[in-house]
Amino acid sequence: MSRFGARAQLVVLALLAAYFLVWPLWRLPFPIEIAQTEGWNAYHADAAFSAGLYPAPDSLVVANYPPLSFLFVGALQYLSGFDALYIGRVLSLIATLGTGALIWRVVMQLGGGRVAGAIAGIWFVATMTRSFHHYIGANEPQIVAHLVMTAALLWFLAREQREATLEGPVLLMVLAGFYKHNIAAVPLTAFVWLAARRGLRDWRGLWRPFVIGGIAAVLGLGVCMAIWPNFIANMLTPRTYSFLRALGGLGRLQFILPALILWAIYAWSARATPVARFTALYVAISLLLYVVQWSGAEVLDSAQFDLVIAAAVGLGVAYEYAGIGAFARRYGAETARATMVAILLVRLLATTHLESLLILTDGAYRAQIRAHAETARADVEAVAALPGPVACDFKVTCRFAGKPFSYDDFRAEMIVALSRQQAAHDPTGQTKAVTEADLMRQHGLTHYKGHPESGIVSLQRVLFGRVE
Repeated sequence: MSRFGARAQLVVLALLAAYFLVWPLWRLPFPIEIAQTEGWNAYHADAAFSAGLYPAPDSLVVANYPPLSFLFVGALQYLSGFDALYIGRVLSLIATLGTGALIWRVVMQLGGGRVAGAIAGIWFVATMTRSFHHYIGANEPQIVAHLVMTAALLWFLAREQREATLEGPVLLMVLAGFYKHNIAAVPLTAFVWLAARRGLRDWRGLWRPFVIGGIAAVLGLGVCMAIWPNFIANMLTPRTYSFLRALGGLGRLQFILPALILWAIYAWSARATPVARFTALYVAISLLLYVVQWSGAEVLDSAQFDLVIAAAVGLGVAYEYAGIGAFARRYGAETARATMVAILLVRLLATTHLESLLILTDGAYRAQIRAHAETARADVEAVAALPGPVACDFKVTCRFAGKPFSYDDFRAEMIVALSRQQAAHDPTGQTKAVTEADLMRQHGLTHYKGHPESGIVSLQRVLFGRVE
């Protein structure tokens, strides 16, 4: 293991991260829908500076994200002339790399060295591009929000260690929450950590920054409600929940499980230290929030990203202090660190996805991507020729065709699911469940299915099994 030293570990991890980045980078300029929310986010960015950003509750469209991402991307679209779809994709890639760099700094703030921080940051980038590729390089604000929140965490740790005022970091956390609202692990961890460290009676150190942050959040909500009367109704759009779905979501932890186990071994060995306790709190809160969020219908992998970041921070600290464990006492700290990285590499390489490899080696596959893009453009022309409003399976298609946003899959699916629940609980049998086809007919929509080539799944290739 001695030949697999720190430099070799960093090089191999970085090469692997770069390899997984090939797929999101290559597909970025094509008008093929990468994630279901891409067209949804672009439509809302188009409407960002209008009163219609948050539609009426009885419409088939919902905007259940806070407004900052729409305003930011919409402003960039107006100022640059580039389409919001591609702006969002570029922002997602930049934010992924930026969050990895911030994780590096957070690990160093917690006492880790440069190598430990780099291992953590590069592992985060490699894991996100390998296991959550639907979000990386897609027009989705989740990663950008995490970039801002991770910056707030770094700022919080730096100021807390100096016992400086914390209003600035807390306000930045609030700002991140108005970019995307389901990223509560950092503020909750910060509050509980301060309460444990300083006590509940510390007004200046604990309550003042969070009271100011709470006031800022309330004021922000008030501004949103004043500008968009339907803001709260959209944010509280009903959805179904399932305890079994939450349990099933635990299987999605497989992508980061080796890092969590390696961190847990360290955290138990160093459980009396403040750093181990902080990472334990951060990981535990992130895991709890993930399970709670995953219980909601149509909640996807973005609910796990707080936990991926927490695992990366914990991994970096575990790497730095690898010498304290029983394995290191027997074989040496250098061997322990090399073994840790080898375990991470095995999990990263255990993938059936071939897209990056095919882009690098197969000209026919690259040509197929361009052919699928032409099919997507043909779908746009076909939709543009249809009279009246259209409901597209790929919302990117309808938007490029110049059609108004008239049908939101999530909104329709929740209406259907809730109507089925109501029908099932009606003993009289008079309540009838509606279908998505019913909703389209009621709103005078033409359904356009589109060719599979207009979606990114048509280009995904695996060795065996099914495409995810």
